[in-house]
Amino acid sequence: MSDIDLDKEGVSFLESHLAYVLEANDAVRLTAIVEREEAERLHIIDSLLALPELVVAPSGPLLDIGSGGGYPGIPLAIASGRETDILDSVQKKARIIQIFLSEKQKEHDESIPHIQSLGLRAEELALERPAYYAAVVARAVASLPALVELATPLLRMGGPLIALKGRRDAEEVERGVKAAQKLGMQLKSERQYLLPVGGEKRSIVVFERIATAERELPRRPGKAQSRPLA
Repeated sequence: MSDIDLDKEGVSFLESHLAYVLEANDAVRLTAIVEREEAERLHIIDSLLALPELVVAPSGPLLDIGSGGGYPGIPLAIASGRETDILDSVQKKARIIQIFLSEKQKEHDESIPHIQSLGLRAEELALERPAYYAAVVARAVASLPALVELATPLLRMGGPLIALKGRRDAEEVERGVKAAQKLGMQLKSERQYLLPVGGEKRSIVVFERIATAERELPRRPGKAQSRPLA
C-alpha cells in the first residue's frame, strides 16, 4: 500500500481488518483469496482505486452493497473519512465483520470514521433509509441493471452509484443505461485501468441519480436480479 496516501493509523486499521478476514475465513467464507499479499492487492488496493470517483461525490454517508468481508466499503471509508454502512444479505458474514468493527473502533475512538456492518438486503434497507446515502459502491455483486435498480431508492438526488467491475462489457453498460433511463439515473462516467503487478483489467462505471424513478421502488427482494429492467 506504499503508493496510496493513507496515514499510519489508516494503514494499520486496513491491515488488521485484512488479517481478521483471512483468519475468520476458516469459519465463514468471506474471500476466495487466502494469500496475504494477493489479498492486499486484490481487496485493499483494488478497493482504493475507486477513490477518485468517491471524492467528487456529494458529502454524506456511503453505502457498500454486497460487501462480503468489507470490500470495497471499509478501505474507502478509511480513505475518505465518510460514515459508511457495509451491507451483506448473509447475516452471519455481517455479524462477523461487525465484531471486528466494534472492537477496533473502540481502540481508535474518533480517528476512524464510523463504519457499521448490516445483515440486510438492499431492498430491505431502502425501506428503512430511503434516499439516505450520498454515494453507493458495489464490487462484483450483480449486473449493472440490477445495481442501478438497487441503488436508486437508497441514493439522494445527485448521488452516484460507483460500480467496480472487471474488464469493460459494452453490452452490460448498455443495459445499465436502459435501466437507468427508467429509474431517474444517468450514466455519468466510465474509467478503465489495470491493477498493479498483475495487470488485471478493471473498469468503474458511475451512474448518478437525477430524478424520481418512473416506477415504485424497491421491488420485492431478488426481483432486480431475476427480472432486471433491461
